[in-house]
Amino acid sequence: MTASTKIYDFDEIINRRNNNSDKWCAYSKEILPMWIADMDFKAADEIVDGLTAMAQTGVYGYGKARPDRLLEAIVYRLQRLYNWTIAKESIVMLPSLVSGFNIAANLALRDNPNAEYLFHTPAYPPFFAIEKNVGSKGIAVPLIEKVEGNTLRYEIDFDKMEASITDNTKIFMLCNPQNPSGRVFTKAELLALEAFAEKHNLIVLSDEIHAELLWEGEHIPYATLSEQAKAQTITLISASKTFNLPGLSGGFAIIENPELREAYEKAMMGFIPRMNVFAMKGTELAFDYGDEWLSQLKTYLIANRDYLVAELSKIEGLKFTVPEATFLMWLDFSETAIKGKAYQALLDHGLALNDGNTFGADGNYARINFGTSRVHIEKAVEIIRETLA
Repeated sequence: MTASTKIYDFDEIINRRNNNSDKWCAYSKEILPMWIADMDFKAADEIVDGLTAMAQTGVYGYGKARPDRLLEAIVYRLQRLYNWTIAKESIVMLPSLVSGFNIAANLALRDNPNAEYLFHTPAYPPFFAIEKNVGSKGIAVPLIEKVEGNTLRYEIDFDKMEASITDNTKIFMLCNPQNPSGRVFTKAELLALEAFAEKHNLIVLSDEIHAELLWEGEHIPYATLSEQAKAQTITLISASKTFNLPGLSGGFAIIENPELREAYEKAMMGFIPRMNVFAMKGTELAFDYGDEWLSQLKTYLIANRDYLVAELSKIEGLKFTVPEATFLMWLDFSETAIKGKAYQALLDHGLALNDGNTFGADGNYARINFGTSRVHIEKAVEIIRETLA
């Protein structure tokens, strides 16, 4: 960091109730919201300045569907971060990664009207919604929960995966880093998943949206494991979580197999809109100029995580993950006074978390978002203590 480098103030409290924030407007003003996965921090100056200049032109016409400068920024970043060399042609622009899940399921249904998809639980809620949205049956396979003291760790149950798959299973939907557990799967785990996918001839949709918010271990893009993995994989990536741009709504798929890419693009034709011009510009600016902000953010988030671990460790009966990535922590209240009703009990005391039921778990669990200023983290810990007293 040079003497002229800006120091970002992540302790600054931003009033988000006056800008239609879902996170801050879903509950009354008396409730501290630490649920939906966006952060309470201002974006990097270069992103703010670039989007402001773009807005101030006063012209909001159609943008190119595939801007060369953005494609170049994506190619360069993947090469620099993971030594992953892709062609610009392999990039498919998306209005959101959630739409990317549903497109993949639609692709499978075009070949097999009984197509199923398999995924791990606890899971990001939109994985469950695919079944209702598209009509493809979801097969939920629980991760193995391991407890050591008051910490939780989740591992893949390969035996359960084998027992659950059917002849109609066409897609395995991987989330790595995993939401809500914060696991970063090891190379050995990923290679075992690759062997499973190859054995059953599965397309792998790999949601890697949290990959750059990594605290421990190494993120390995699934598609880089082998030529076979490359041919099977739809990788979903976005700047939205890393650079706090989810409201711009945009992302992209990397599909290096031309036939799979063509089928994916056909499955989205006519009902999936273009990535909007502000999302495109925001992604380009983030990838080109956001690294210093990101470096400072990661230091702040790791400190938030470690503070939560230290304070929650003092609460008898409470168990939690120590996330290896993401700004999300998974809490287990099954051995506390609010077992079975964690979300509602905490809400009644002024803290809004994500209800574990929506992740395919039960009322013992909740997810907390620590992508916020420290004063909010401290208040949340205070409310948890009061609720359990």
